[in-house]
Amino acid sequence: MKTLKLTRIPFLILLLLFFCAGLNKIVAQDTLKVNQAKDTASAAGKEEISACAVNLKNAETSFTKGQVEVIPGLLSECLKSGFTREEALSAYKLLIQTLLFKDKLREADSSMLAFLKSNPEYKLSQTDHSSFVALYNTFVVRPVLLLSIRAGLNIPYLTFVEQHPTSGTATGSTFKTDASNIFFSVEGKFKILPKLEAGIGIGLSQMKFTNQMNYYDWAKIQYIETQTRIEIPVSVTYDLPGFGKFTPYVRGGLGFALNVSTQADIQLIPTDRNNQYSRTGGTLDIKDTRIPLDVFGHAGLGLKFKIPRGFLFVEARTNVGIFDQNNKKVGTYTQMEDTFYMYSSPDFRLNTFTVNLGYTYIFYKPSKKTAK
Repeated sequence: MKTLKLTRIPFLILLLLFFCAGLNKIVAQDTLKVNQAKDTASAAGKEEISACAVNLKNAETSFTKGQVEVIPGLLSECLKSGFTREEALSAYKLLIQTLLFKDKLREADSSMLAFLKSNPEYKLSQTDHSSFVALYNTFVVRPVLLLSIRAGLNIPYLTFVEQHPTSGTATGSTFKTDASNIFFSVEGKFKILPKLEAGIGIGLSQMKFTNQMNYYDWAKIQYIETQTRIEIPVSVTYDLPGFGKFTPYVRGGLGFALNVSTQADIQLIPTDRNNQYSRTGGTLDIKDTRIPLDVFGHAGLGLKFKIPRGFLFVEARTNVGIFDQNNKKVGTYTQMEDTFYMYSSPDFRLNTFTVNLGYTYIFYKPSKKTAK
């Protein structure tokens, strides 16, 4: 690549400043237009909300006077759009009471169903009218799907390690990992019992570890492997006794891990002063030397915090690999590893300890209770 002459640098800086100034002017103009549009929309919204609030007040007055026939017309449009959340709660209750008063039971059922779809976590209060409470108790609201997203960090660790040195005996071999490995997943869960859930997820997981070992007494080998896997865990989750809005839980199950990519960086570092030739090179693709599919067991402990329509949670869990990572059909090393770096991969099982944060959204389905 050619380098810029020093005489061109001031010109480039000046050109960059002009570009930034022009860009800043454009952004400022666009921001002004957006703010003006927001102000206009806000003014229109306040007018609409104010009109709906008046309609609600008039409907409450009409109900007190017994003029119930005008109430549906006052509330129906604003229930589609215009009420605040608290106003919508009051409007639905008033509409349902009106329909029950007029013996329009099917319409009252439809309104209660619409109310529960908008407010599936509603809890009865002492101020609710007895007719509303009686109709409410003829419905049931069930969580049909709990959809979670999570992100966190992996700390891989190896077990059942068996070294295969290219010659001699492996000495001074150590394995190191850290928490710089990312983890992301999506999970869907279903209620089996009030405190028991079953779920399946899919996630992307990265695992990186380092193996350092002596090669006789004249060199050290540094081997860094990075695996990227798609994980599909199947699990059950059980809620433990909670406190306030917090609920601890435990989970366990099995999963499958699909090898997406496996790369290695190897360096042979001489320690003998008479042999200073260090052997390094590019990143090696060693995916074929690893099994394409692993199976793992997993167990974890978490804490979730209730929020409207879902949870926030923090979780720690471990995945324990079941199969040896080396693909026996290919071998434990590539020719480059063996003849140039003097390294042969050991047998090992790959495990992870994961800490993650996440959010769960609950999809509810209200329905009328079946008559016994």
